[in-house]
Amino acid sequence: MARGAEHTPREIESQPKVWIKNVEMLRSREEEIRSFIDRRIFSRKAPSVILSGAGSSAFIGLAAESLLRKRWQVDVESRPSTDIAVNWDSIFLRHADVTLVSFSRSGNSPESVGAFLLANRFCERVNHIIVTCNKDGNLARMKNENHNILLLLLSEEADDKGLAMTASFTTMLMASQFLAYIRHTEEYERIIGDISKATERLFREYASLLSEVSKLDFERAFFLGNGALYGCAAESHLKLQELSAGNIICKSDSFLGVRHGPEVAINDKTLVVYFVSTDPFLRCYELDLMKELDSKGLGMKKIAVCNRSDEEMRRCVDYTIEFDRDGGFDIPDLCRPVMDVTVGQMLGLFKALNLNLKPDNPSERGIITRVVKGVKVFDHEEFRKGKRFEVLAE
Repeated sequence: MARGAEHTPREIESQPKVWIKNVEMLRSREEEIRSFIDRRIFSRKAPSVILSGAGSSAFIGLAAESLLRKRWQVDVESRPSTDIAVNWDSIFLRHADVTLVSFSRSGNSPESVGAFLLANRFCERVNHIIVTCNKDGNLARMKNENHNILLLLLSEEADDKGLAMTASFTTMLMASQFLAYIRHTEEYERIIGDISKATERLFREYASLLSEVSKLDFERAFFLGNGALYGCAAESHLKLQELSAGNIICKSDSFLGVRHGPEVAINDKTLVVYFVSTDPFLRCYELDLMKELDSKGLGMKKIAVCNRSDEEMRRCVDYTIEFDRDGGFDIPDLCRPVMDVTVGQMLGLFKALNLNLKPDNPSERGIITRVVKGVKVFDHEEFRKGKRFEVLAE
């Protein structure tokens, strides 16, 4: 094992098995989870559900929001805890039935702990769903006298030790998808089974390709996706950027959004990764953009991640990653980010190795750390009363 790569490669490779272990654990608590959601969300007149986290954990909300909105048919919104910490009074609706869903690998992010405390102070009616990987974290130890907290503590394997969130991101995202299917958990268990098998195939068939791509001399990368796959693109851009210690500058956008300005940054030193929809209607929009970049000669190399490619798509890209060439899987696009993000993870891992960095801790100067340091969330009530800057969470 290369020095500094003790954890991250294993944590990426282990994900398909970790998902299955955790979905089985969640199913063992199915009645408890469904009862909480029925009482605290579905039975309310106009519930407000906020998905929150910091950094990668915020992108879980982006990747899960559309699925939860569609299946729950309630107002679900993704808002980073970094935003809530400073703008809570314009995010939380004081008189609404608010459920704050907090995602946090460690449970110790100051902003995530702060968001929890601010919700309790500001909202008249608030419930919490905490999804975390660390039994000893601050969020996992929050008190529950009012029985308004549902704690989903994931298995130890999901609590990755490397700096970059890999298994923790996908397993917490998987848990959010399980919540979306809480009234049809057998259906979701089949879906995550297909995702697990498809991801193992992706690792077998495309890891060597992504390793070779990582050796190219690109300096920028764009990740594009629509809907839930936009959340996947956002997390993928962060994975490559942080695992390369900022040597690769990355952006994420939607297929339509990239035309409105960001496209100008795609040059001949740019890798472009398309997360292509299975839905043929959405794919027509995506192919339009792919054709445009191809006709303009933009990008050093382009990769399409899809269920199956066709000749039209292959003319626009340099590589295709097909997770369902034979048509053996039934994986909705809204559930795909759990799998598709592993492409961004592998690109980040291989690029780190190519740059002679340590994937477990690529930021040699300590600019970024596994749990953010130095952040203080201040108590606005104390400031309002006495102009004192009292720390609420740090």
